Amino acid sequence: MDKSKVNIRNTREWVKMNDDSKSHLYRDKFVAEHGGEFAKNGRVWEWQSIHSSDEDIKPLYEFKDKDGVTYLVDNLMKFCRQNDLNKSAIYKVMNGERSHHKGFVCKKVYQ
Repeated sequence: MDKSKVNIRNTREWVKMNDDSKSHLYRDKFVAEHGGEFAKNGRVWEWQSIHSSDEDIKPLYEFKDKDGVTYLVDNLMKFCRQNDLNKSAIYKVMNGERSHHKGFVCKKVYQ
């Protein structure tokens, strides 16, 4: 089964997944072969691939204050609100346009 055509209406693969009397079996077989999942969208089933890519990785931010304490943060907005920091100034610190903001230095890291 060709996964590039499974969501294109009226292709052979789409018909097997939606209009065939054994469509539930075809969907199970397709998921076993290609991964992902089928989600109901109105009256039709659409395949969605589930894969780990760079877009799926949640960014982490490493902050260091003027006392040398290091914070590992996954929610930048919340951390900025809690510490009365300006988000745009923090982005400038991350991009190297500023050396610090209110004593905090920051860099973006990943998990």
